[in-house]
Amino acid sequence: MKSAELDSVLIIGCGWVGTKLATTLISQNINVFGTTRSAEKASSLRSLGIEPIIFDLEKEDAIQTDLPKVDAIVISISPGRGDQRSQYPKHIQKLSKLLASTNQQVVMYSSTSAYKEKMRIVTESDALPDPENENVILAAESELKTIIPDSVILRLGGLFGSDRHPVKYLAGRDGISSGDAPVNLVHREDVIAATISVLSHKTQNEIFNVCSDHHPTKKELYTNLSEKLGLETPSFNSGGSDEKLVDGSRIKKELGFEYKQNDLFSNTPDKSFFS
Repeated sequence: MKSAELDSVLIIGCGWVGTKLATTLISQNINVFGTTRSAEKASSLRSLGIEPIIFDLEKEDAIQTDLPKVDAIVISISPGRGDQRSQYPKHIQKLSKLLASTNQQVVMYSSTSAYKEKMRIVTESDALPDPENENVILAAESELKTIIPDSVILRLGGLFGSDRHPVKYLAGRDGISSGDAPVNLVHREDVIAATISVLSHKTQNEIFNVCSDHHPTKKELYTNLSEKLGLETPSFNSGGSDEKLVDGSRIKKELGFEYKQNDLFSNTPDKSFFS
């Protein structure tokens, strides 16, 4: 069923999360436009029912792109790695300027790495958008908030799903640090549901953590899943019990949202992902 008064959405960046969000919205009879940097990917998006738009923030003329008028915009752009990561705040600034003249609801996916090395339970107020911060996540959030104050930021925990899980990269490894540290993960389905909740409520000017309530230790979770999947069990060094634990409860209190994939032990990835 279509979300109340939500007829069209533009998704900037149709990657692993953005594309799934798009197809979910389409299943609710919502018109979805999605950006991509390549003609090849555009064809793939069209086959899913997404109206593709070729759009590349790295190009000088990106700010002149004529984007469609829609009810809401979701920014789903990865900050990247290495030297590319340092350009993330500039890309968000450029995009924000392009969107500034619109009246649409704007939602941006950010990351709980905004809290960096904080050593306790962290809530949204423990890290505020800051243009001068060396943490590019907070700097990028600040660029968006400065230009579009009513925008909504969703700080996502570590993403996983049936075809994507960090256990794949940890299985069989030795001496993994901070085995007693709490895990801060969120299932892609919960990210999609949280996004639709924000869109449906027409939420403005908020920052929400989106992270599972379940925080087993790294050792507990990855040992358990490795054994279930028949993978080589990793070994962990002790320590990390005082590392950050992301509190994702505020969105529940404010919007009545509930996490559905909230038992990390029962969310066993598809075994075909590891073959």
